[in-house]
Amino acid sequence: LLQHTHNLILHGAPGTGKTFLAKEIAKKMGCSQNEIGFVQFHPSYDYTDFVEDLRPKNQSGGEIGFERKDGIFKEFCKRALLAMNVSSVSDNFEQVWEKVVDYLNEKDFMDIPLLTGKSTFRVELNENGDGLATRTYENGDYKKGEWIQGKSKFYNKEQLYNIYKGLPGIPSRGHDNYRKAVIEYWKKNFGLVDYSVKEKSESESVKPFVFIIDEINRGELSKIFGELFFCIDPGYRGKNGMIKTQYQNLIEKGDEFYDGFFIPENVYIIGAMNDIDRSVDTMDFAFRRRFAFKEIKASENLGMLDELGEIADKAKARLKKLNEEISKITELSSPSSYHIGGAYFLKLNDFEGDSNERFQKLWNYHLEGLLKEYLRGTENAEENFAKLEKAYFLNKNEEESKDFS
Repeated sequence: LLQHTHNLILHGAPGTGKTFLAKEIAKKMGCSQNEIGFVQFHPSYDYTDFVEDLRPKNQSGGEIGFERKDGIFKEFCKRALLAMNVSSVSDNFEQVWEKVVDYLNEKDFMDIPLLTGKSTFRVELNENGDGLATRTYENGDYKKGEWIQGKSKFYNKEQLYNIYKGLPGIPSRGHDNYRKAVIEYWKKNFGLVDYSVKEKSESESVKPFVFIIDEINRGELSKIFGELFFCIDPGYRGKNGMIKTQYQNLIEKGDEFYDGFFIPENVYIIGAMNDIDRSVDTMDFAFRRRFAFKEIKASENLGMLDELGEIADKAKARLKKLNEEISKITELSSPSSYHIGGAYFLKLNDFEGDSNERFQKLWNYHLEGLLKEYLRGTENAEENFAKLEKAYFLNKNEEESKDFS
């Protein structure tokens, strides 16, 4: 279903393993960890987190400026786009950066030879730890933390990475010779390999990338996706769905989406949502029609309880009986949406004691309050709660039954 539609939402009762299943689907598609993206939506999540935003940064002279930053989904799409055209990439910049940071945290600075070889310049970590700085000191004497404010050169991590890939550090190319000298020094002293890309041949298959959105219905979708509502449509994957984002005029040459943003054909999206989540009323219809919906029922994923070992059968019996009783409660708008998923019963592993004590604790700490919340404000709430409690605490004959289908 996901391969056919590109966009899929797994929905159903809480605890049915929807998020776990989404990750398993991604693995079944052949995705490695780097090819799976994950985010959890919430009411405060928005476009700036998901697509792009202007973020503050330190500038020379000690001033604060702003630069455009990709959001988590846009970064993911860049990785997917690269995989469509590239067979392999030689790039160990991230590993070397971590080594450099460790070195500077211990040694405070390193002296970098200029490309001309005539002299050196000293670099330290900037105040945020996300880039390098060349600072000026009184009488040229280094004293940690006592540089002259306003007289520094800055080379942030992203700019250095651009130089590593053969791009300008920044459009104006300011201080790029210094950045190039840093990269050359790292190659000689920190094991930085030459950046290279091997193009994909026509016979090579394109790797799928799966982006998982947990609690997708808890976010304000129109605010989060913005103009992406258009290109998220399965019929507009690729450049056919290219759009101009809100900060398109700030995107620099060399960026994969310089001409406009689009979702690559090899990107698949899985959303997971609880049907009873009351934090939102309805999902935007324009969003709904772009996704296929598949309900995950509590009875369909009981295999997860096998890890409970000797009490697995007892857990399945109690879950089955409890959900049967929930289905009888007409006051609940959609009884199957209020079923208890197997993930709740996995909490039994958190408790000590014999099986009866563990089941009692599960009821006291997790199920009792949830079921009361389900019934709050409904008719016959107390009577129905008593029925649910009785169903959970099985008699011996029911508990020993092996019919859990």
